[in-house]
Amino acid sequence: MNKEEILNKLKEYNLDSHKFIIIGSAALVLKGIKEACHDIDIAVTKEYNDFLLNNFKCDFEREIEGHKVYIIDDIINFSTHYYNEFKGEMLEGYLVQTPSEVLELKRNLNREKDQKDIELILKYLNNLNMNSLALAYLGDATYELYIRKYLTKKGNYKVKDLQTMAVDYVSAKAQSNFLDKMIENNFLTEDELDIVKRARNHKVLSHPKNTSIIVYKKATGLEALLGFLELNNNKQRINEIMKYIVGD
Repeated sequence: MNKEEILNKLKEYNLDSHKFIIIGSAALVLKGIKEACHDIDIAVTKEYNDFLLNNFKCDFEREIEGHKVYIIDDIINFSTHYYNEFKGEMLEGYLVQTPSEVLELKRNLNREKDQKDIELILKYLNNLNMNSLALAYLGDATYELYIRKYLTKKGNYKVKDLQTMAVDYVSAKAQSNFLDKMIENNFLTEDELDIVKRARNHKVLSHPKNTSIIVYKKATGLEALLGFLELNNNKQRINEIMKYIVGD
C-alpha cells in the first residue's frame, strides 16, 4: 500500500484516530521515506484494543513480549504493545511514529527484513542535517522545472510569454507568499517545518537588491524543503506541494 491507499484504508475502517498510533513501515510510507508497505501496524490503547476485538472480525497473529497481536482482514495489525513508548507526531490527522522512533523500534527488533528500512531511515535523517543552502540549490532546480512543465502544458505560448508568466511563481516574493500560505494552513509536517526554519535562519552574506532579506530567506526555505524531498526521491510529496502552489 502506498500513502494514499493507507489513508483510504484508515478512513474505510473509520478508526478513532485519538486511540492509536501508526507504527513501523506504514509510518515510513506516510512520511515519504518508503514507497509502500504490505499492511498497517497500529499500537492501541487497552480500551480500544477491546473495542476492535468486539466490533471487527479479528484473527490472532502472534505474541510479542506478552502482548497479543491481532489482524483485521489481513490489513490492519493491532496490539497494545508500544502504545505508551512513543510520542509520535501528527500527520494527515493521525498520530504517527517519527522516523527516529521507527529506527529505534526496528533496531530493537533486529529482523533481517528491517535492514532495508533502517538504511532508508538513516539516509533520511542524514539528509535532514545537510547544508541548507546545498538543499536550496537543488530545490531551486526542482521548483523551476516543475513550473516550466506546468506552464508549457497550459498552452502553446511564446517563450517570452512563458517567462513573464513564470515570474508569478518563481520570484522570491511569490515563493515567500506560497510558503506563508502553507504554514498558515498547517500544510507542512514538523520535519518539513524544521528544514524550512534551518534554511531561513542560515546566515546569508548577500541577496538580490530588489528583494528584502526576510522574503529572500523564506524563498530559500521553500527551495531547501524541495531539495530535501528531491534528495529523498519523494516525488509524491513534491507533487503535493507544487500542486498546492499552482492551485491544482
